[in-house]
Amino acid sequence: MAEFRFSPRPNRAAEVRWREWGQAAFDEARDANKPILLAISAVWCHWCHVMDETSYSVPEIIEMINERFIPIRVDNDARPDVNRRYNMGGWPSTVFLTPDGDVLHGGTYLAPEVLYKNGHIVADMWRDQREDLLGRLAAVRSKEEEARAPKAGDLSPDIVVGVDALIRGEYDPQYGGFGREPKFPQPHLLRFILDEHRRGGSEELAGMLTKTLTAMAEGGMYDQVAGGFFRYATTRQWNEPHYEKMLEDNAALLAIYADAHLVFPDEGYDRVVRDVVRWMDAVLYQPEVALWSGSQDADETYYHLDGPAREQLPAPFVDRTIYTSWNALAASAYLRAGEVLDDAAIRERGAAAVRAIQTRMRGPDGALYHVDRGDGRVLPDLLGDAAVHLHALLDAGLLADAVTLAQRMRERLEAPEGGFYDRPAAPGPGRPARRDRPPPANAVAAAAPTRLRALAGAPPGRARARPPRTSFVGEYRQWGQFAAAYADVVARALREPPSVVVVGPADDMGAASLFRAARLARDPDIVAQWLVPSESPGALATRGFPPDRVAAYVCVGTTCSAPLS
Repeated sequence: MAEFRFSPRPNRAAEVRWREWGQAAFDEARDANKPILLAISAVWCHWCHVMDETSYSVPEIIEMINERFIPIRVDNDARPDVNRRYNMGGWPSTVFLTPDGDVLHGGTYLAPEVLYKNGHIVADMWRDQREDLLGRLAAVRSKEEEARAPKAGDLSPDIVVGVDALIRGEYDPQYGGFGREPKFPQPHLLRFILDEHRRGGSEELAGMLTKTLTAMAEGGMYDQVAGGFFRYATTRQWNEPHYEKMLEDNAALLAIYADAHLVFPDEGYDRVVRDVVRWMDAVLYQPEVALWSGSQDADETYYHLDGPAREQLPAPFVDRTIYTSWNALAASAYLRAGEVLDDAAIRERGAAAVRAIQTRMRGPDGALYHVDRGDGRVLPDLLGDAAVHLHALLDAGLLADAVTLAQRMRERLEAPEGGFYDRPAAPGPGRPARRDRPPPANAVAAAAPTRLRALAGAPPGRARARPPRTSFVGEYRQWGQFAAAYADVVARALREPPSVVVVGPADDMGAASLFRAARLARDPDIVAQWLVPSESPGALATRGFPPDRVAAYVCVGTTCSAPLS
C-alpha cells in the first residue's frame, strides 16, 4: 500500500484491497464481472481522512468492498485528469463504475451506513439488472457527448458585462467575498475584478475587492501566527476555516495581493505578501530542489493554538510532492511579488523555480511532466501544467523556452474546434480516454498568445488570437467561477493592448528603471520586454530600434512611440 495515502490518524482503510488506476484494474473488473468502487481523495483532505477512519474502517464494509467490487484509489492532485471526469462535487468523491468506466452512482463523503447500503444496492443491481443498466448508460453517454460539443460564437463586450453582473450579484456587501457559506477565496473572481478595475477605474469594483481582501487577511481564513491562507471558510464571516493550506491557493492569492498592493498602496497588502512568502519559504520550500511542496495538512487542534503553544507540538504533515502547475503558479507569484516590493531575493527565488521546473520536470523529448513524489516524474503533457508554466517562462523572460513549449502544446493538445484538450490522445480505461477541453486551463492558455506574439516581435493580430476563445462563447455560462477567468481573457482580446520594449544593456540602471516602470504600470494587459543589444541584435534589427540608445518604446499594434527615457 506504499503508493496510497491514508489518514495520519488510526484507521483500517489499507485493509481494502485498493488497486491503482490503470487498465489492469479495469480488466480485472471485466473478467470478474464486478463493478468498480473509485475513491478519489487527497492527502490534505479532512473528510477524506474522516472517511478512512470511519467508513473504510468498518469490518463489514471492508469485506463488502473486497468481495463485491474492484476498489481503485486515486489521488486527486496526482491525477487531475481522472478527478476532472469523475469528481462528484468535492473530496472525497465516492463513485461506483461499470468495468468500462461509466458512472453507476456516486457521491462525496459517505457515512458508514450509507456506503454499506449503497454498495450492496449497486452490486445487486449490477448482478441482476446489468443489461438494463447498460442500455440506460448508453443513452446517458450520448447526451453527455452532445453536451460537450463545442458551441462557438463571436467575442463581444456583452460577455464581460454579463460575467461582471453575475459577480456583482454574488457579492456579499456585509462581509466581503461571494455567496454565503462556505466561502472560498475564488482567485479567478478576484483577478477578474482587479483587472477590470485597473482597466476602467470602477470604484464599486475597488470597494468589493478591498473589502474582500481585507476580510480574508484579517479573519480566520488566514493563519495569523504562521502566515498563509487556509483553503476556505465554513462561515459567511470568514471566521471558521477548513485548515488545509494549499500551495495552489496561496500562490494564486500571493499574486493577487501583490497586484492589489500596487493599486491600493495604503491598504497594507504588502504585509500580507511578505507574510505569505514567509510561510511558503519556511514550510513548503525545498531548497535542495528549489521548488515548493504541495500542501500542509489540516489540524484543527494545532491551528487553534498560539505561537508558543504550537512550538510544543509537531507541525501538521507537509506533502513534499512536486506538482508542476502549482510550482509554476508559485514561481510567477514570486516574480510578481519581487517586482512589486522591489525585493531581489523574492524575485530570484521565483526565477530559480522556473529554471528548476525546466530541469526537473521536463523529459529528454521536451515533455513537461505533472508530478514527482521523489521517485521520478510521471504523467506528461497535461494542459494544466503547460498553460501555467508557459506564463511562468514568459514572466522569467525565457522566451525561447516559451516558444518551444507553446509549439508542443499545439502539436500534442490543440483541439480542431478551438482551444486545447487537457491531455494527449492515449488509450486507457474509463473516461480519461475521452479528451476534454477544461475551462480553467483553457482560460489560462488563451491568455498566452498575445503575450507570446508581442514578446516575439509580431503585432498582436486579433484575428489570430481569437479562435481558441471564440470556441467557448456558447458554453462559458456553465463554468461557474471559471467564467471570470474567461471573461478576463475576452476583455484583453477585445482591445489592442500596448506593449513596451526597453532597449539597453543588462547592467544599465536606466534600462532597469524603465523596465520596472513598464512592469508596474496600471494597465493589466501591458506586455513588457527588455532587449539587450548584445544578446538580441536580430530582434532589434527586425523591429527597427537603435541598439546604441537606452530607451523605451510603447507600441500598440504596429505603431510605436518615439523613444522614451
